Amino acid sequence: MSSQKKAKLEAEQEKERRERERREFKEAQELEALKRAFKRMDKKGDGRIDVEELQQELKFLGHSVKDAEAAKIIWEVDDDADEAVDWEEFRTFFYRVRDDATGDEPRNLFNVVEFIMHDKNYNGSIDLDECIAMLYQRFGKEIVDERVREFLGDGLDEKNISFTKFAAIQRASSKRRTLQKSSGGATMVPQVKGLSYVMDPTLAHLL
Repeated sequence: MSSQKKAKLEAEQEKERRERERREFKEAQELEALKRAFKRMDKKGDGRIDVEELQQELKFLGHSVKDAEAAKIIWEVDDDADEAVDWEEFRTFFYRVRDDATGDEPRNLFNVVEFIMHDKNYNGSIDLDECIAMLYQRFGKEIVDERVREFLGDGLDEKNISFTKFAAIQRASSKRRTLQKSSGGATMVPQVKGLSYVMDPTLAHLL
């Protein structure tokens, strides 16, 4: 092998190594954020999240729901039908929804968990710019900008966004994307696994 080909091969291998390390770093950080979200929602500390605990978290987020609605959210991801979500079910459903390319997976609990993962200060709100960047990745800039104007209006100068508005923008963006797909318009924006979960902006250079 010539020195030129050898150098090229080594460069390619180094690039692959760096990409693998970045991917593994993002995946590990996402998993840690997911574990923190589960622990936060597991108010009783028994390794399960039930309807009462979900309602407590939603109330903290300023988004109270009726018993029947909370029960449905748990039921959607309760694989063993014990009226609660344990860690394995929690982790499984999260990645299943995150990687869903059809839009058919129920997203009610996912929206709560995703929001909590970004609520780094535990104050019931998340950074608006971070939220919009995440939604751009998922739905595309045009769709999200329309929904943001619709639900925030003059509130675009705010630094944070509540869970209620976050969930509403998610639902409306998803509905709009579905309509575009069914009418032969814009296609779905592919989601980069784990990209939105790099929590520390000082680590942005690793993306």
